[in-house]
Amino acid sequence: MLACGERRAHTRGVPPLAIAAAMTSAIIHASWNAALKGGRGDRIVDAFLIAIGGMITAVALFVTMGVPAAASWPYLATSVVIHLIYWTLLFRAYDLGDLSHIYTLSRGTAPLLVAIGAMLTAHETPPLLKAVGMVLVSIGVLCVGISPNAPVSASVWAIVLGVSIAAYSLTDALGARLSGNPLLYVVWTSGLMGVPMVAFCFWRRGAKQLIAGSRVAPWRGIGIGILSFAGYGLVLWAQTFAPIAQVTALRETSVVWGALIAFFVLREDTGSRRWLGAIIVAAGAILIAFA
Repeated sequence: MLACGERRAHTRGVPPLAIAAAMTSAIIHASWNAALKGGRGDRIVDAFLIAIGGMITAVALFVTMGVPAAASWPYLATSVVIHLIYWTLLFRAYDLGDLSHIYTLSRGTAPLLVAIGAMLTAHETPPLLKAVGMVLVSIGVLCVGISPNAPVSASVWAIVLGVSIAAYSLTDALGARLSGNPLLYVVWTSGLMGVPMVAFCFWRRGAKQLIAGSRVAPWRGIGIGILSFAGYGLVLWAQTFAPIAQVTALRETSVVWGALIAFFVLREDTGSRRWLGAIIVAAGAILIAFA
């Protein structure tokens, strides 16, 4: 539970520094998701290398930073479990559908769920115009992501993936506030999560096949892990001094960057409806940031 003064601080508008952090994270997030989808390798090998990248970053920082405040430990444990579920859902969903569909549909379900959770747990009620902005972001993302030709199974997995995104977003935002240092919180999240992920990958592929697959393009997966660490750290840092739901919604402008990458790099057919959705997302982001 937040103290009254702290609660008031988090119900004000989004500071420019938080806006910049959330938008930078959005670009990073869209980029590593596109790299993951654009690869032609084994998804289990990708997961292994991503975990290694996150663990390398975590260990490098852990030795000089110590441990977060004890109050954040239950959130850390919960976050690790939710992230493992998230990664399982992510790889399964990308096996079934296009980046532009899976990525945008899953991200579109998260902001409003986070807003509801933030109202219940952190007592953060957004002003009317900013609430409208969050609704527009979700509508725009769903407009981009919903495809009438997409397999039903892909859509179902994407929506469930969105629920997991909302769950870890809220859990980590609250945990980072209690940790005393959001970067330190991310360090421990990545380090702890990497251990069971690596064990899972060895169980699924075996040491020989996993190591052989990792030699094909090792730095792509490791680089994605490092990028993921950096992008998520920016969001958690912003959420320690700005409203959780509004920062989360700003991060989901990554759908605009994802649509651009899908069209120009992955050569996926985006269509006019998806571009319209991207414009709606941008309008929502403007309301959140400047209304």
